[in-house]
Amino acid sequence: MLNIIVGGFYGDEGKGKVVGYLSLKDNFDYIVRAGGGPQAGHTVTNGIKVTQIPSGLVNKNSRLLIARGTIINPDIVLSEIKKYGVENRIGIDCGCTIIDPEHLELEKELVQRIGSVGTGTGPARVDRLLRKGKLAKDIYTLKPYLTDVSREVNDALKNNKKVLVEGVQGYGLSLLNYKFYLYVTSQDTTSSQFLADTGVGPKFVDEIFITYKAYVSRVGKGQMNEWSEEEKLKYGIREYGTVSSRPRRLGNFDIDLAIDSLIGNTATQGAITNIDRLFKGNDNARDFNKLTKEAQDFINKINEKLKKESRFFIGITLISTGSNLEEMIDLR
Repeated sequence: MLNIIVGGFYGDEGKGKVVGYLSLKDNFDYIVRAGGGPQAGHTVTNGIKVTQIPSGLVNKNSRLLIARGTIINPDIVLSEIKKYGVENRIGIDCGCTIIDPEHLELEKELVQRIGSVGTGTGPARVDRLLRKGKLAKDIYTLKPYLTDVSREVNDALKNNKKVLVEGVQGYGLSLLNYKFYLYVTSQDTTSSQFLADTGVGPKFVDEIFITYKAYVSRVGKGQMNEWSEEEKLKYGIREYGTVSSRPRRLGNFDIDLAIDSLIGNTATQGAITNIDRLFKGNDNARDFNKLTKEAQDFINKINEKLKKESRFFIGITLISTGSNLEEMIDLR
């Protein structure tokens, strides 16, 4: 069994919590971080934030893997491994591209021009394309964790193990989508890319979960319909990036982008987060019928529109109603 988690907007959708929840609820044997770099932070639950290691770390029985398509900063990944005590159950692919200090310097221009986070991920990926980047296998301090993630995952699937692939960022940040260029990240951000990042073919895929937020948020420059000052006061929501700590720009749920990302990922199920923040009175709800009518109508309307657009999509099955992992309505 292989499931993939992807983002439906511009990142910041709450994928970290969804991965954390599923890793425990469905008890995955392997959790794989695929793609991105330390610029793609995930908040799993209160007090647990990661930028390099998989959000499924909350399942103490899972093998954690960082796939070959992920860009890594050795100092950051080693710090997270130590902080969360996963030394004995994490593997880093030998082929992960390494961020050097010079990459941090090179990205300063991108920070100013397109609002990049500044972690050196983009310049490191450029060096890989130019065939001059360092790989994880070249870094002595990473040697205890080195593995062939593609081989591990394919062997696990052959032996009927359960694998969860954690994609990063969101559909609206894809390098390859002309609609969003040039305010994008340094790679594609769809399910097919995350499979390539992991080294697994598409025939193994069982479910693709697309994660949406009840409203849109974005760090950095680029298109989106933002709330007016009046709307910001109405909702009383303020957010800051997990990695950059910069204020996130906020706006209404973008159904057109949601449909595009649904189709582009061939998603089979959906998760929607932050319902409790957009609609008061829904904190910690564990049953759909316990949601307020306003929240139910909002979700049902989105569900109806999305189902019409794809024969693969069965509907929104996960609804987050708080920051804790157990605060989830599971309709599967």
